[in-house]
Amino acid sequence: MTTSPLASIGGTQLPNKSLGLKTEDFIKMMVTQLQNQDPLQPTKNEELLAQMSQIGQLEASTDLQTSLKTITLQNNLSSAGNLIGKMITGQDERGVPVQGMVNSVKVVDGAVSLELDNGKALSLSNVTGIAALGATAAK
Repeated sequence: MTTSPLASIGGTQLPNKSLGLKTEDFIKMMVTQLQNQDPLQPTKNEELLAQMSQIGQLEASTDLQTSLKTITLQNNLSSAGNLIGKMITGQDERGVPVQGMVNSVKVVDGAVSLELDNGKALSLSNVTGIAALGATAAK
């Protein structure tokens, strides 16, 4: 079963992101609609303007979403960089407790990952505690 791309023209989100429709695709569909319209009942100018406005809104929304993702990733990377040399605690993807000193930070699949001195990695979103190295040695 495939999803019709036409069903998503009026919406702000595509139901199936694998379609990858772009502004050019919507314009092609609109031109096709104009070419195949009923000559006795042509599309009104208001309808065409509304469709063009929706295309513009979709493109602006997509650009804004991309920008926000980039800003969030940069912010997370900066925050994670401040953890280098500090002891952290957290849980891995399976819920197993992890502890270690942060040696480096990298981005893996769009998420910030902390590389620990014990060879383990921990996602920044799974950190539950942060301590200066001297604070843990006193315990």
